[in-house]
Amino acid sequence: MIVHDLSADAVSKMIRSDLAGATEEPPSQIEPFDFHGCICGVASFIGRPPWEFHSSDDELLHVLAGSSQLTVRQGGEELVRTLHAGDLVIIPKGCWHRNEAPEGVTMLHMTPREGGRHSWVDPES
Repeated sequence: MIVHDLSADAVSKMIRSDLAGATEEPPSQIEPFDFHGCICGVASFIGRPPWEFHSSDDELLHVLAGSSQLTVRQGGEELVRTLHAGDLVIIPKGCWHRNEAPEGVTMLHMTPREGGRHSWVDPES
């Protein structure tokens, strides 16, 4: 059995990585674990991580604290939604997507282990 404390108190003590000038994704705030073909962890950051694309399956994000603006490119459209603590979103496979959190966000993610790509530059530019 694996137990991770994701209470409001535990999440408030997590250190957010500042992504300004980052060249790789920051480490998870909990020990990453496998679950049904996904790698799961907690991302806590300020700024903008790279664009992501998952060809094999959907990705799940659950915002634990803070907020972020999620951009998803699907079917030739760009969908933008501001996510807040408590929001849970499923990003369909085959969609480029990116979060931007100028004030900071902490989120649980369940990311497909296979078929993922990342790009620090806009993949459609």
